Amino acid sequence: MTDPSIPSRLYDTMAARWALPQALMGGTLAMRAAGTRYLPRHPAEHAAVYAERANRATLRNYFRRTVSKLVGRVFAEPLGFSEDMPDEMRTLLRNADLMGRGINVIARDWFEDALVSGLSHMLVDFPAENDGASLAEERASGARPYLVHVRADQLIAAQWDGQGGERMLTQIRLRETGLVWQGFEEREEERIRVIEPDHWRLYRADEKGKWQEMAAGENSLGRIPLVTLYTARKGFLQAEPPLEDLAFLNLEHYQIRSDQRNALNVASFPILAASGYNPEIDGPIEVGPNKVLTTSESEGRYYYVESSGAALAAGAKELEALEQAMQLFGLQFETPTQRETATGRALDAADALSPLSGMAMGLEDSLNALLRLLGDWLDIPATGSLSVSTKAGAARGAAQDLDFLLQARKLGDIEPEELIREAKARGLLTDSLQANAAE
Repeated sequence: MTDPSIPSRLYDTMAARWALPQALMGGTLAMRAAGTRYLPRHPAEHAAVYAERANRATLRNYFRRTVSKLVGRVFAEPLGFSEDMPDEMRTLLRNADLMGRGINVIARDWFEDALVSGLSHMLVDFPAENDGASLAEERASGARPYLVHVRADQLIAAQWDGQGGERMLTQIRLRETGLVWQGFEEREEERIRVIEPDHWRLYRADEKGKWQEMAAGENSLGRIPLVTLYTARKGFLQAEPPLEDLAFLNLEHYQIRSDQRNALNVASFPILAASGYNPEIDGPIEVGPNKVLTTSESEGRYYYVESSGAALAAGAKELEALEQAMQLFGLQFETPTQRETATGRALDAADALSPLSGMAMGLEDSLNALLRLLGDWLDIPATGSLSVSTKAGAARGAAQDLDFLLQARKLGDIEPEELIREAKARGLLTDSLQANAAE
C-alpha cells in the first residue's frame, strides 16, 4: 500500500451524493463556501456582480430543520435499559466515549449522521495501555472499551470476506484529523488509520506528501469491532441519503431565492432613460435638486424605466410552492402506512409503521450490536439490552389516525380491544390509561 488515503470506488460513489446534504447541514456559510457548485454564475454575469450576489445569498434551511425534527421524534424519550443489564455496563454507558458523553447523546449524533448520509458507523475501541499485552492483561489493568463515532465520510474504504453468507470485515481505513502544535501555532494534520482483525496501523503524510507509518499495535479482540447503522441501505456498507429529494428541493429554493433577491434589488431602483439625447451637445446628465435636463432634439425626453413586478410575483409564488413542498416532505417519514380499506377486522401494528419507525428499529438493533461488542471486550456474556421507545417515529396525536380508528369501530370493522390496542400503538393512548372497553 503506497497511499492509504485513496478511497474506494464505492466510497466515491456515495460521497458524491452526501455532498449536498452535508453542505445543507452546514447552513448558509457552508453553501456560500461551495461557491458556484450550488449557486451557479449566470452567463455573461460579471464576476464582481456574482460575488456580491453570492455574499448576499441566505439559506432557509428546511433540510436541517426536517433532520432535527425527525431525530427529535426518535429521541423524544431516553433509551431504555433492560432490567438484566449489569451495573458495570450501565456505568460504562454513562460515559461511553471516555469524554463524558452518555449513550443517549452519542446515539443521537450517530442517528443524525445516518439520516443525512444513509449510513454511519461506530467503532468499539480499546485503549492500548501496554503494546503486546493480551486481552486478559488489558482488562486486569483496568482498561475499558469506549465508543468512537465514525462518520460516513470518514470510512474511506473497507474490505470484507463474504464466504459462508456472513460478511466479515478484513480491513477498514478511516480518515482522521489530528491537531499538531508548533510553538503557539496549531495546525490540523490528516491521518489514516488502518484496522485489521489482528492489528492496526496509523499513517500520516510527511513534508513531501508521502505516507509514513507513525504508530501500530495489536488488535487483541481478533476482529474489527465496527457497527454500521443504516437508514436507507442498498447493500453491505452501501446506502443512499434518505432525504436526498428534500436536499434538492432546498437547493432549488436557495438558488431561486438568490435570483429573486437580486431581481428585487435591481427592480427597486428605476433606471433613468433618455430619447434624443446627444452627449456632445447636451453635455453630461446631472440629476438632483435645482437641476434642469434638456435635449437638443425638439422631441427629446427623459423618463424612468421601472419593472412591472410580474416576474417578481411569479418568483414569489414559486418560492411559496417550494416551501410548502418542503414542509410536507418530512411528513411522509412520520405518517404511518395504513390499509386501503377498513375491512381487515384487525389493524396489525406492523402495517401502521412509518419509515421513521423502521429506522428507529434499525437503531435499536445497532445499539444492541454495540452492547455485544462491549461485552466481548469486557468478557461479559450477558450484557442486557437497550431499547428505543416504541412510540419513536410515530406521528403522535394525529387527528386522522383517531378519526380512522373511530370510524372503523363505528362501522363494526374492529373490536373495542383492537381499537384500544391500535390507539396505544400510535401513541394516542398511554399504557397507563384504563380505558372502558364496554360497548
